Amino acid sequence: MKKLFIALVAVAFSLSAMAASTAAARIKLVGSNTTYAVSTLFLNEDDARNSSYESGYDAESMMSQSNPFSVLIYAYVGEHPCEYVATDDLDGQEISFTTNMVDANYTLQFSNVSGRELKLYDRVTKTTTIITEGESYAFSVEAAQVGQVEVNNRFVLGLPSYSVTMNAYGWASFSSYDDLAIADGLTAYKGAYAGEVLNLNEVDYIKANEGVILYGTAGQTYELNLGNGSSDFAGNHLKPASAWENHAGTIFVLSGEAMYQYTGADFPANKAYLEIPVSAGAPRRISFRFNGATALENAEMNDAKAVKFVENGQVFIRRGNEVFNLQGQIVK
Repeated sequence: MKKLFIALVAVAFSLSAMAASTAAARIKLVGSNTTYAVSTLFLNEDDARNSSYESGYDAESMMSQSNPFSVLIYAYVGEHPCEYVATDDLDGQEISFTTNMVDANYTLQFSNVSGRELKLYDRVTKTTTIITEGESYAFSVEAAQVGQVEVNNRFVLGLPSYSVTMNAYGWASFSSYDDLAIADGLTAYKGAYAGEVLNLNEVDYIKANEGVILYGTAGQTYELNLGNGSSDFAGNHLKPASAWENHAGTIFVLSGEAMYQYTGADFPANKAYLEIPVSAGAPRRISFRFNGATALENAEMNDAKAVKFVENGQVFIRRGNEVFNLQGQIVK
C-alpha cells in the first residue's frame, strides 16, 4: 500500500513538472538518525493550480510513524495534510511537522530547487532563509515538543503578511502568530475588562498571539507586515484566535461599536475575543472606554461649548481646536 502511494506521488510530481512551474523545491526533514528519521515535502508552484485541495495534484501524507526515529513534514491544504503541494502561489503556505520520540534537533534540507526565489520564515527564531539548492536549515524544538508532537504555525513560505478590513464603524478585532507593525491610518488597542466596560489602551505594535482592537477608516482594508514595538501587553484580556481551542466561560466578540456574546462553535482566524468567567455573569453589551474615561466624556464635562456636527455621514464633536469621534478618539 505504501509503495502504491509513493508511486502515485511520483506520478503527480511528474505531471506537475511538465506543467508551467514557476517555482519548485523539495524540503527534507532529518533527525539524528539519517536512516529512519527522514521525511520529504514536495512543493510546486504553477499558475494552472489553486490554493484548494486538488486530487491528482496535491497528495496527502500517510501521517504514520513506524519507529521512534520517524519524523513527518507536510503542509495543510485546507484540512488535508499533504506530502505534495501544488498551488498557484507558494508564498503564505504554512509548513507543519511532527517530531519523533528522541530528537530535539532537526535539519531541513533543500533540493530540486527551481524557478523564482522561495524563502522560509521561522516564527520562533524570527529568521528568514532563502531556499537554495543543496543548502539546509538547522533548528531545535523545546523539550515539550519531543515525542511525536505535531508543530504547526512555526514555518511559513515567504514573509508573513495579513490584511484586515474595518467594519462599518471603523473597528476590527485582530490577532496573528507574528509581531506586526501598525499600518498607517490604524490605531491599535489592548483591552482590560472591568464590569460592562472594556478599557482600551493604545499600543505601538501587534504582539504575536495577543488580541487587539483596531480602529481606522470604515470599510477600508489595511495590510499588516512584520514589525515590533515597545508596548507592554500585561493586563490585556483580549485573546487571540490561536487560543480558541482552550476557550471557556462566556465569549464576547466585536460587533459594530461594542462587544456582544458569541455562541458559535468555531472561531475565525486572526480575530480576537474576550473571555469572561461564568461566575462573573454575562452583561448584555460591553462598551469601549479609552484610558479610563473617554476624551469625549472629558470634553463634554469640561466644556459646555462642545458642538456636534456631521461630516461625510459621521457624527463628530468639536471642542476648541480638537475634534472627537463618538468613540472619544481625537480625529487628526
